[in-house]
Amino acid sequence: MSQPAIAAFQHWLGQALPPYYLAFLQGREEGYCGEQVLLYGAGSLLERNATYETQPYCPGFIAIGDDGGGRAVMLALDGPDRAVYLVDHGSMQRDDFELAAEDFHAWLAAACPVD
Repeated sequence: MSQPAIAAFQHWLGQALPPYYLAFLQGREEGYCGEQVLLYGAGSLLERNATYETQPYCPGFIAIGDDGGGRAVMLALDGPDRAVYLVDHGSMQRDDFELAAEDFHAWLAAACPVD
């Protein structure tokens, strides 16, 4: 994984990525998890989060992927929250988040279910 891309994304965010997600990013490229979730690689994170305007609409969260059906996969940037959330790209508001899983690593191990 591209260290410059990760550094550029963290600079754009104005903060560091959660350590558990940073470790995940460093070990993989962009690709599918399960049958429908595309998990972004470091090279896509900045472009996707800028395009979806996650900073103004979902402060404190980042889009790490999508379900191919119009929903973003979101993670919290701060605190102990390691939950995975889904939110419609047309309504990127925290109040509209749906819980996909309580724990990021458990969600990955289950092949990233979104239904």
